[in-house]
Amino acid sequence: MKQEKKNAIAVCVLAGGRSKRMGCEKHSVIIPGDGRTFLDRICDETDVVFPEHVSGRYLSVRGDQNIARDGFKIVTDRFGDTGPLGGIASVLMEAERDGFDAVLMIACDMTAYDNKEIIKICECYEGEDVLFARTDKTHIQPLASIYGVGAREAIQKQIEEGNYRIRDIAAIVNKTGYFDTEDPGNYINQNTPPH
Repeated sequence: MKQEKKNAIAVCVLAGGRSKRMGCEKHSVIIPGDGRTFLDRICDETDVVFPEHVSGRYLSVRGDQNIARDGFKIVTDRFGDTGPLGGIASVLMEAERDGFDAVLMIACDMTAYDNKEIIKICECYEGEDVLFARTDKTHIQPLASIYGVGAREAIQKQIEEGNYRIRDIAAIVNKTGYFDTEDPGNYINQNTPPH
């Protein structure tokens, strides 16, 4: 008999990032030797775990982006110019309406992040307001972490106060947990220009 999921977790690919260093939109960068874009690569990994390990899929975009992906619900950042925190808050609003308990947020430029890591962190989630992934038991990886929908109000308040640092969420929510990865290579952001 199949065990019921203890929490309904969705996954969101954050595709709204612009890179001054790369000189382009992060989602559109083509991975050398792979041929896929950053966005396609991470979305392909989320496709593998849906619906067995994650119950829904979102794509977070800025208002000026026209990006779509089959099977992903598009969520436009309602806060603008607040960095990824605005996208996170916007997705949590949508996820709450859709009946999810939490959302795993993954930056699209984390191209080594794979479906096995998605499964591991989702299995560790126990209802925390935030479950931060950590590398080397010290380095928080907020753009590959799970955010409970109950943290939405605190995150919105932080945005309203002009604080857009994601790591500061830990100080304002009730329960923060940590997922210590066994594979820190999954958490490397691709911040170099494409060749």
